[in-house]
Amino acid sequence: MSPDIFQGIIGHEAAKRILALAVERPHGAYLIVGPDGVGAHMLAERFVRALSDHEPSKPLTSHPDIAVLAREASTDEKAAKSVISVEAVRELRERVARRPVLASRVVIYAPEADRLNEAGVNALLKCMEEPGAGAVFVLVTHDESRLPATLKSRAARLNLSRVPSREIAEWLAVRGVKAADREQAVEIAEGRPGRALQWLAEPDVRAAVQSAAHLVERFLSSRSAGEAFAALEAEAKRCEASDDPLQAWRDSLGLWNSSLRHAF
Repeated sequence: MSPDIFQGIIGHEAAKRILALAVERPHGAYLIVGPDGVGAHMLAERFVRALSDHEPSKPLTSHPDIAVLAREASTDEKAAKSVISVEAVRELRERVARRPVLASRVVIYAPEADRLNEAGVNALLKCMEEPGAGAVFVLVTHDESRLPATLKSRAARLNLSRVPSREIAEWLAVRGVKAADREQAVEIAEGRPGRALQWLAEPDVRAAVQSAAHLVERFLSSRSAGEAFAALEAEAKRCEASDDPLQAWRDSLGLWNSSLRHAF
């Protein structure tokens, strides 16, 4: 199949060639690894659609032969649960055991594979060990360290690196982004095209970046350890009060890391 299935996705030329060639005769499982915002999910979703011959305009879940393994809504329905439940994986096993309806295979897509808990990983391993005829698993992770070696060893691994700033700038220029905004977006992106788009389009993301920059400035200008920890207290309370404190801390640390690099 033509690499045109990945049209509009910048960077990752080797991965795109591998996946385009694999559409007709795919491996049993793929693990796509890359930082948040580099395009891992877009690449994976295009591959899933190509494997199932599913139209780009329709949701993935509307195809009877695509099973999406994702987190459920939490009890307050305001956010997703912090992990993918083992029950969801067990339901998946039942679907994989059945024959495909429209496509030539069943495709299982896990966009947040690193959100599987231990029981979920074990259940998924059993599913991968005894797949239905022609079943293909497509997993995406931003944090490979959270996946056990037993799971990683069963998948063909594709590592996505950050995209050169020059390519992101040219890509944004084609999209009509003004030069001043383009320069700032590229700086914030640090090699992640999706991050650049988020910063341009989402006020909450801009606010989070500015807040992190202010906090780092306060931290670096603190005259004592007490002042430094006081600067972190409000952020600590915000993270601990969130639906997923660990992920909130990870997100904040990522923003602080970026702000520190810019500061120096």
